[in-house]
Amino acid sequence: MAGSASSFYLAMVGGSDVYALYDTTSVTFIFISRKGLVMEKHQLPPFRLERWFAEFEFVPGMRNLAASGPFAVKTGELLELEGVETTAQYLNLDLDYIENPGSESLRQGVADLYSTLNASDVQITSGASEALFLLMWTFAAPGTNIVVEEPCYGNVPGIAESLGIELCRLPLSQEDDWKPNLEQLSRLIDEKTSLVYLVHPHNPSGSVLSRDEMEAIASITERAGAMLVNDEVFRPIALDDEAVPSIVDVVENAVSIGDMTKPWGLGGLRVGWIASHRHELLDLLSSARDYSTMCSSAPGSFLAELALRHSTHIMAPRLAAARDNRNLLTDVIALSEGSLSWRRPEAGYTAFVQMPAHISTTAFCRRLAQEQRILLLPGEVYGSEYERFVRIGYGCDPALFQEGLMAFLEAI
Repeated sequence: MAGSASSFYLAMVGGSDVYALYDTTSVTFIFISRKGLVMEKHQLPPFRLERWFAEFEFVPGMRNLAASGPFAVKTGELLELEGVETTAQYLNLDLDYIENPGSESLRQGVADLYSTLNASDVQITSGASEALFLLMWTFAAPGTNIVVEEPCYGNVPGIAESLGIELCRLPLSQEDDWKPNLEQLSRLIDEKTSLVYLVHPHNPSGSVLSRDEMEAIASITERAGAMLVNDEVFRPIALDDEAVPSIVDVVENAVSIGDMTKPWGLGGLRVGWIASHRHELLDLLSSARDYSTMCSSAPGSFLAELALRHSTHIMAPRLAAARDNRNLLTDVIALSEGSLSWRRPEAGYTAFVQMPAHISTTAFCRRLAQEQRILLLPGEVYGSEYERFVRIGYGCDPALFQEGLMAFLEAI
């Protein structure tokens, strides 16, 4: 289209009389009949966090201090944990479809991460992202609203917006230790609320909810008949004490989301899950998955099950590195004499650090990536309210972290 900044593609939909006009700039689909009538508009807002990583993460020489996971595990590292017999099984693996819910042995391995679940309480998905997508697609509907804790990973609010679902935002703040304000939560929930979405242990700040806080939130949610969902991908990554209990081990009708990416550094396996005592929910999500990925990959599932059998061995060096890196970051923030501030993370591999007021944080992060090949995540990707923050991932190799942190300080 002449004079337009957008890029448009026109394609026939399924050999029918309907065409889809796709605007790549605004990520919008407009469906048009041959008569020229606009039938439906479906728009996904830009996923700003993922667009930032798409721009910078795989640039040659980039040193990633923005990641929310630890340094990655190699295939050989996993296979060596059990020797030649397991390696032979892997190499002889049938690469056909596997069962939609995931194998019983993999689901039991996941269930063992909880205290009240068994294999039948778990639905495997292609990462936590698919788990959240299926929940939103299946249970949220126009005319309802969902309450979303923010800042959070952007797929839940983004999908809700595209489906015309009202978003009720529950903003967290550093002053409140990045925990939900229960009075504000009570005011947000009403008879139209279908789902309350938490992300605790919190990404990006690393704050943790106690059992009492979980129960108080559940009490507010249940009064409205809403479903309580906690995105718990950081839960096994306990840096100070034992891992906090899962929401599903505290609240009977709650839903837990997890994946192999954050605790173990196995994002490339694309294995996540939904865990709940609500079997009718899991059955509906399994049916919905017929329309998305149908099933996970056989190699990814095999390696995920192997990793779960050796969870402590894999996580130990990654937790040790994260604790060392967090201590270094603690010292740096203390020495900044108030120029940098944070709430020290208790779990997870990320810190949310407030920058000096005179610095334009997004421009600063862009310049650091382009000129120094140091990748940080500007808080503005979570919303303008967080534009003074940066997310710093401290799960990487300690030598890389120290090198990147020194470059960060010099740039400031």
